[in-house]
Parts: sequence; C-alpha cells; structure tokens
Amino acid sequence: MKMFIPGRIEFLGKHTDYCGGRSIVCAIDRGFHADVEPRNDTMLTAESRDTGEVISFDLATEPHFSAGHWGNYVAETARRITRNFPDAMSRGATIRFHSDLPKAAGLSSSSALIIMSFVALASVNGISETPIFRANLPGVVEIAEYLGCVENGRGFRELEGTAGVGTFGGSQDHAAILLGRVDRLSAVSFGPLTVDAEFAFPADHSFVVASSGVTAEKTGAARDRYNRVSQMVTEITASHGGTTLRGLIDEIGMDALRPLISRGQYSFSGGEMLDRVEHFYIENYEIIPAVGKLLSAGQFENIGPLIDHSQQNAAAMLGNQVAETVFLQAAARDIGAVAASAFGAGFGGSVYALVPSSDAERFCGEWQRIYHTRFPQHIELSSLFVTRPSQIELPPSFLTG
Repeated sequence: MKMFIPGRIEFLGKHTDYCGGRSIVCAIDRGFHADVEPRNDTMLTAESRDTGEVISFDLATEPHFSAGHWGNYVAETARRITRNFPDAMSRGATIRFHSDLPKAAGLSSSSALIIMSFVALASVNGISETPIFRANLPGVVEIAEYLGCVENGRGFRELEGTAGVGTFGGSQDHAAILLGRVDRLSAVSFGPLTVDAEFAFPADHSFVVASSGVTAEKTGAARDRYNRVSQMVTEITASHGGTTLRGLIDEIGMDALRPLISRGQYSFSGGEMLDRVEHFYIENYEIIPAVGKLLSAGQFENIGPLIDHSQQNAAAMLGNQVAETVFLQAAARDIGAVAASAFGAGFGGSVYALVPSSDAERFCGEWQRIYHTRFPQHIELSSLFVTRPSQIELPPSFLTG
C-alpha cells in the first residue's frame, strides 16, 4: 500500500487558523512517499529510508522520544487513534518512508507525518467503516479538523483528546495537505473548516522555496515562542467572550474590542495584545480578501505589494520573523519575484517566491548566492527548490476499509 503525503505552502494566513480566520494555501509536489504493510500483531514500526532510523512500539504502550524527534508525531497519532477507535485497532503496521522536504523548515513535515501515520493505521484496520468514524469524521474536511486536534491535543466531537505534541495551533496544515489540488490555491476558513474558493495557479509560474536553515521544531525550542502567540488569542477570547477571535470581532467589532483589550489584565503587555489583534484583523479582513479578488481575476502580477504588507506585519506585530526570513523575503523581491513571503509558524523556517517558471532555476541560484553571502553560517542547512501546487495520493483502502 503506497501513499504520498505532500508538504504545503501557506500563501497567506499567518497564525490565522486557530483564530477562526482565513488562509490561502496549497499542497506541493514534495513530501513523504510511504509504503505501508499491515501486520498480524499490534506493533507499529516506522522506518526512515533517508536515515535508516527505525522506531517500533506496541500500540498498547505510550512511547516517548526526545524533543524534536520525528517519532513524537507517529507515537502521538497512534496514541490518539487507539484511544478514539479502540474496538477497531486490532493490528499494527510497518511504514517505510522517504521525504524530500527539508526538516523543520515550515513546510509542515510534522503534520505530514501525523497524516501519514493516521492513514496507515486507519487503512490497515478499516476504521472508516466503524460507526464512530462515520458519525464524527464523515468527510475529508472533518478528518483535517480532527488531525489538527491530534496535533494540539484537543478533543473533536465525540473523539477524546490526548496530550498532543505540545503546540496549541489549528488545522491549517492538515487542511492544505488533505484538500490541496494540483495547480490550485485553496481559500479556506476555520472554526469550522470550510473551503471558500479555489484559484487557478498560473501555468507559467512556479514557487521557489528557500529553507533558511533556521530550524523551527514544533516539539523543540520554537514551540514555546509559537505557543506564546497562540496563548495571546486564548486569553483574549477567554476574557471577552467568543469561541474564536474572528467570532469576537464579528460580534462586537474592532472599535469596541480595542478599548477592552487596553483595559484588560493579561499575561502579556497591553501593547503586545493589541498588536496581536491588529495583525489578525489586517491579515484576515483586509489582505486576504484583497488578494483573493486579484486571484479570482487572474491578476497575479498585482498581488506583490499586498503580500509585502503581510510580511511586514508579521515582523512588526506578530513577532514571528527572524533576520534570515526577513532578508530572504526582501532579497526575493529585489531580484524580481512577483511576490514573496515567509510562511508557516515562523521563528525560522522558509520563504516562498513566486516567479516565472522559465526563470525559476536562474532565480533559485541567484537567491541562494545572495543568501549565503549574507548568512554563510547557514550554507550547510539551508536549501532551495522549485515546486508547484500538487495534491495528496491516498491508498484506496483509506476510506473504504
């Protein structure tokens, strides 16, 4: 049984998903290529063909791995699925995988691992045929939301939560990977997850992705910085009502929310909290709708300044940028990218540039040269590649048993 679980690019929507906001995303043509074999016991074995490393554990146990180890995502998925579908989990699996994604680069390799592990175990056990699966996960949209909850530890409908991997995020990555389509950008909203629109990606353009070499492990050091940005939103909604920040803004408006935040008592400064809300408001209510209109009209050549604005706000108000990603984005625009932005959780990771396909290889080489001249310490760990929107390839048994 074979599968391909792609990475993803967050075209727009920086830290908007857990706020109940909007994003524009796509899957890409790089990711995890896996072979899965069912077992006659309850062992789960996963082997990285890239490193030769193997992990193996019984589904009845709760193994632990060091912070940042890829085994955390496999183990947490197994723990959650065993708890949520105990009557169906009669056999384990052997998963052998290869990935051509840069590690901890903001391309959602961690979420891809979770999806890969879930699909493998669900397929070999026929979980999609169970009444509890059908009641709670009737379609791919709900599966994407559920897998976001596997990662953050929250419950989903009747499916009880577990510890998660320690990040308090949303389901943007899982939605992009599971719902992305070849040659399309998808506009999605969260809380609940819906697909609002699909935009044709220009046939004569490609993404060049630069992985900065500044790693951003979701289970490592970047986790606390990521959670800090998320926790601000949690405190706002807990203090002022509303299940999501978007719901709160829709209900009372920004003019009413700003003074409430200024007078509030939080774990963070009032200035930080106002910046967090302003960032979300501009990204969600101004930039994304404006870019969506241009994409609908096929005016890709005009989106650059709006995406520059998103990048600048991420650095100034969201605070999730590092010197390397700021430099990469500016350099990409300087050497001719139609648009460029850092993406993902931030605090390291990657930057995309939208360029004509005919110029992509030259652009890639020039961008790399400029970056390595400025940040020679990242020559070994940084990488660049050319990609386009793609989509997941799932085994037929996943949703048919």
